[in-house]
Amino acid sequence: MPIAVWLYLASYIDRANIGNAKVLGLASTLHLTSNQYNWALSIFFVGYVIFETPSNILLRKLSPRWYIPALTVLWGLICALFATVKSASGLLAIRFFLGLAEAGFLPGIIYWLSCWYPRSVLGRRYGVLYSTVSLTGAFGGLLATAIHALDGTHGIAGWQWIFIVEGSITAGFGIIAAFVMSAYPATAKFLSEEERRVVILTNEADRAQKAAEAFNGKQIRSAFTDWRTYLWALVYISIYIPVYSVILSLPSVVTGLGYKGTRATLMACPPYGVGFIIVLAAGWSADRYGRLFYHYIAAVLVTSAALIVLMIVENLVVRYVMFFFVMFMFIPVSIAWLWLTANLAGPNKRAAAMGLVFSVGNIGGTVSGQIYRAEWAPRYVQGHAINLGCYVIAIVAATTLWWSYRTDNERRDRAAQQTSKRTRPLDLLGEDLGDLGDRHPNFRYYL
Repeated sequence: MPIAVWLYLASYIDRANIGNAKVLGLASTLHLTSNQYNWALSIFFVGYVIFETPSNILLRKLSPRWYIPALTVLWGLICALFATVKSASGLLAIRFFLGLAEAGFLPGIIYWLSCWYPRSVLGRRYGVLYSTVSLTGAFGGLLATAIHALDGTHGIAGWQWIFIVEGSITAGFGIIAAFVMSAYPATAKFLSEEERRVVILTNEADRAQKAAEAFNGKQIRSAFTDWRTYLWALVYISIYIPVYSVILSLPSVVTGLGYKGTRATLMACPPYGVGFIIVLAAGWSADRYGRLFYHYIAAVLVTSAALIVLMIVENLVVRYVMFFFVMFMFIPVSIAWLWLTANLAGPNKRAAAMGLVFSVGNIGGTVSGQIYRAEWAPRYVQGHAINLGCYVIAIVAATTLWWSYRTDNERRDRAAQQTSKRTRPLDLLGEDLGDLGDRHPNFRYYL
């Protein structure tokens, strides 16, 4: 778990540091127009969309122990090379390759964790992991400001130092991870024989996951023929657009509140601190009480309300306070990670479906860079309205999924002549779901 947290923190800092670098001199040095900068934000996700699905299938074929660290080293080196960029076209090119290198990491790390923990305790793990995104906003801004103090050292500008230092740290994390990661519980050397047995049996009882399941092309293909996979992709588009747009643009949006330069970067940090706390709380609550749909909907409604206030209120203090409530946008993402992985039985289908969902969902990332446009400053009403529309779609799509899961659970309960409604799965110890996976009559969906 600590490995996943550190690598994910590094990945988000490396993808979002362009926002801090822009405020601290990147835009002026490269003479970027607002349109060029927005395209630099968006083109990153083109690489994501291209490579996420094949990468997760490749991860299933290969070992996460080597594959994930290799990706980390590669994108860390590319991040450091941002310091060599001399033009807008160069920035566009290197952002594309950064997205291509980093594409396989997030769905890969989410899949990897789902192979280690039963569904009943994944909520807090994903909460801890995704809370690092809010730390990216707080810690990333502080780190960028501190690194910028090197401005002029060895003739290198402060914004260039940001990419050099942060990229080098990431590459170092990747090298360390290669020596300490274990692929799966069955091969984990840091576990005793008894501990390995307990982990394996727990996962088998929870979702009929065996200690070793071979790569299965038929199960991989089943991910592409399941209609829910594409509805999940719609959920991800609609909740990722607001998150990405705010993370990439918050320092610029804060300048609309009257703050400039380093102060704008620092004033963007406190809301992320609140985001860190509430994502952890939501992960704990999801494991404790279940009801994933209700957690998801509540967070979407809070965020939507904050966006509405930002659209209609002009008072700067109120608008700044609303960004604390906008941070509830992180909760639907961490809950969606849990909800999606919990309802995909079989590691082959789970890996492929997650790759496809993240890939299609990240099409929204190409849109996110266009939402908080400079010509809409300082209030960015149009940007807030677009994000609000995304959340309307997110509510409809998630409600449809919840209804379908509940209906299937009730149908399977009736078929098994069980009278009690269930929100927790049956004990699947010794069960073989085969190619049916989550469509097996003994499998129960998390609601």
